[in-house]
Amino acid sequence: MSLVTGNEAARRQRQGTGQGAYTLRDLLIVASYHRRVMIAVFLVTVVGACVAAWFSPIRYEAEARLLVLFNAEQSGNQDLVERPSILSIDGLRATESEVDILRSRTLIREMVRKVGVQTLFPHLDGEGPLGFGKGEPEDQLVERATDLAEARFRITAQSGSNLVLVAFSHQDRAVAIRAVDELIRAYLARRGSIYANPRSPFLEQEAEKFRLQIDQLQRNLADAKAKYKVLNLEQEILLAVNQEDSIIQRRRHVMERREALRIEVANAQERLAKLPERVFDFTERTNRTDNDEARNARIKLQLERDQLRARYQDNHPRLQEIERQIKTLEQFQEKERPVYFADRTVRNPAIAFLTNHLIQIQLEEEATARQLEELERQREVARMRIAELREGEQVIGDLTRSLDVVDKLYRQARERAETAGLEEAAADERASNVRVVEYADAPARGSSQAANLVAAGLFGGLLLAAVAGLAAAWNRRVYLLPLEVERGLGLPVLATFNEAGGFVGGGAQEQMIYFVGRLLAGREDGQSLRSIQVVSSGETENREGFSRALATELAEGHGRRTLLVDLDRDGNGQAGALRAGDAVELGVDGIRAAPTRIPRLDVTVDAAGSTLGRMRTEVGELGSLIEGLAGRYDFVIVDAPATRNSFVALRLAPVVDGSILVVRAEHTRAPVAGNTRDQILDAGGDMLGAV
Repeated sequence: MSLVTGNEAARRQRQGTGQGAYTLRDLLIVASYHRRVMIAVFLVTVVGACVAAWFSPIRYEAEARLLVLFNAEQSGNQDLVERPSILSIDGLRATESEVDILRSRTLIREMVRKVGVQTLFPHLDGEGPLGFGKGEPEDQLVERATDLAEARFRITAQSGSNLVLVAFSHQDRAVAIRAVDELIRAYLARRGSIYANPRSPFLEQEAEKFRLQIDQLQRNLADAKAKYKVLNLEQEILLAVNQEDSIIQRRRHVMERREALRIEVANAQERLAKLPERVFDFTERTNRTDNDEARNARIKLQLERDQLRARYQDNHPRLQEIERQIKTLEQFQEKERPVYFADRTVRNPAIAFLTNHLIQIQLEEEATARQLEELERQREVARMRIAELREGEQVIGDLTRSLDVVDKLYRQARERAETAGLEEAAADERASNVRVVEYADAPARGSSQAANLVAAGLFGGLLLAAVAGLAAAWNRRVYLLPLEVERGLGLPVLATFNEAGGFVGGGAQEQMIYFVGRLLAGREDGQSLRSIQVVSSGETENREGFSRALATELAEGHGRRTLLVDLDRDGNGQAGALRAGDAVELGVDGIRAAPTRIPRLDVTVDAAGSTLGRMRTEVGELGSLIEGLAGRYDFVIVDAPATRNSFVALRLAPVVDGSILVVRAEHTRAPVAGNTRDQILDAGGDMLGAV
């Protein structure tokens, strides 16, 4: 019943081992926690299956039967004495060969082309995404439709007989019947081409040669038009001639303008030469100079006089001297002031105007010269284009005439080949050893997969819900069960309390009594416990309530003098909850405690601001304080602040007898709790366990 030591807790933490195994109750708890995810996955799967069942189309399966004849009479092979000959292959193997021919992709592709891709599979409409743009090419659509048709065909040989069943399922009964009939027709045609002795291959080859010649001539004609850059040869020639004529007319107009500009340049130069260079502007008479030394000296003396008057009286010697100098300068200016005369001439403005006009018409003359050069270049290009079109007219005309001749030959060869093909088809039908026993037909009432889809949805929903629950449990980062705490943290779970019932009453009271009994029993090494620190990783674990309930049980239930040290926040929360009285000095470094309404239980007041709550307090001094408090009380319970917000718990960890980690189900995150455990152990403290 004793507690493990700190070294044993560390060993469990490093090994990550736990005891016990999951029970059915534990699995139900985990499933209840993840019930929303599991129910959502189940409902989504079932709803999806129901929607698929609702939209599941009713399919009609059309069936046809073929009879394979493999005796000498039906095959048309007889010897000279009119006796049936012996077949070289077994009849059943011959039937399987016919089945393989019917299953060939070439026949199914031919059936798809005859029936139509949109008729068989309307969703393959050939349009782009959302109906915009250009979709897949026609050949690719046919290949996709062939893949779908192969999956819907059912072609089998009847067991022990020479009957072949050909079946095809589709939402439209008429389409299913037509698909089977078209496949049988394609099969009979292909079989006739395999076994018959055709007479039309030569004509087909000739027609193909003519077709290839037509394709080549068409490519040559397109290349010639692209080379000469024409669509309508006659219009291109007419446009080129008109363009050359337009260039000639424009060239004439430009030449006329250039001659007019030359005359204007000559006239402007002649007028400019006759104009005088400069003309009279104005006359000026003044006695003012820009830099008069006498005037400047008088101004300086007047400024100095004004400054001295602000500081001295008028009879000051310096002021009188300055007044004398100013009068002397004024008399000099009145007698000796000179008078200046100035006559001004300016450049003739008419010269500037004529010069600008001359420059403009000279520039325009140069522009017309360059324009004539450009028009000459365009005329040369037009002449070359006309010559090129004349050459192209001869080449394109020869190709067009050759194409007309080859096209007539191709039509004649094609008509002859089709006539020969019809004759050979009639002969092959008469000589065929495969008979259509029953043409395609389908029942009036189709079948649906709705029931199967619903059943599959229920089963798949249960399976996916279980997988979703396992995935959610695997990715969960909070604790739900005591067993998860033991396995995740390597710490024993000392007690378990129901969050709804709190720490008092019912099973919680029994858990607390059992837990306190283990504390009083001490460690496995026989060392008694006098000081215990209650820690948590965050503020949501209700650490304060557990510390209060533990101290209450020690004092009230076991009669031990207990001190509850409140270091969280301002250090007065526990005193307010326990309705503590007036605080008194304990004689231990100024720490004060107040009695509570519970006998033998005291609680500290303002302990967070004392030496115990200061981060700069030395570890040795903290140990002395804890020993001093343990000497006055039977038990010291330290309610330390959350490790996420404060390092006080780490400072006290090595000086108390052990630490207890409070874990709250569905709230405490496993990585944070593990980090708290590691911090306590790394600080030198012992972890007694978790609650």
